[in-house]
Amino acid sequence: MQRTSNHNIPQEMGFVYNSNDSEGLEVSRITHLSKGVCNNQPFRAASFAFILVIKGRINIKTNFRNETLKEKDIFFVFPDSVYEVMDHTDFSFIKITFNKDYLSKEGIFLTAAQHYTVFQRKFINKFSLKRDEYHDLYHDVLALEKKLKISADMPYRNDIIRNSFIEILYDLLLSHNNRDNFEPPKRDSKFEMTTKFLNLLSLHFKKERLVIFYAGKLFITPRHLSQVVKSVTGKTAGELIDEIVIGEAKILLANYAHNISSVAEALNFANASFFGKYFKKNTGISPSVYRMENRLPHQTIF
Repeated sequence: MQRTSNHNIPQEMGFVYNSNDSEGLEVSRITHLSKGVCNNQPFRAASFAFILVIKGRINIKTNFRNETLKEKDIFFVFPDSVYEVMDHTDFSFIKITFNKDYLSKEGIFLTAAQHYTVFQRKFINKFSLKRDEYHDLYHDVLALEKKLKISADMPYRNDIIRNSFIEILYDLLLSHNNRDNFEPPKRDSKFEMTTKFLNLLSLHFKKERLVIFYAGKLFITPRHLSQVVKSVTGKTAGELIDEIVIGEAKILLANYAHNISSVAEALNFANASFFGKYFKKNTGISPSVYRMENRLPHQTIF
């Protein structure tokens, strides 16, 4: 059935409206972003999410890539992944947040291929919807949002919500599989080597910052590893190591539960002095100055 195409978001809730959380499933509408959300400060997502862009544009760094999101784009968010908003213009979106526990609790089971699509960070995490796909998905998400407001003691409430979510989930998988402009990445030996390096880096960066460690794990020389990684990503292995370590350091420094010494210890630096020199070399400012400049609460969008 053809739906109306009016997709103006209600503004009465201001910055964000969150639906009632259904034990791991939530719909949120972001009507505008303040300047506080764009201060080049990395943050970590807490759950899986589907982002549907309503209007505007945002540039965001994730998984060592810069992504530009615009109207009718879908963006997949993964828990524990680090994101950094670079800039945004008149950006608004709707998101569905959920976790694996919700899927298990509601008996939602995916095939191996579908599971890979939803849960693997290697998945291409952004694509554009066609106009009719966008309008259908938009109204389906609003319908889910409405159903999440149903009283908890209402008969069949969970089944109603579950079925609405499943429809959205499978529509997204179908749209992803059918999109015309999808070109799988070329999986040559350099791509595979870089993927293995990035996987190792995500596991060991808090303890190991030397290229020789990762090269040893891959049974190649540090020079060869850097050349391969740069040919695929545009950055050397050392630059990517520094990037992920500094990103994690910024997240920890923004949390006042950690002092600078504890941040240095968490990232396996000999002491706060060594950490301070490393941080300043890569950012141009000291950890204490960074913390002072980012001491006010900042908004995260995922």
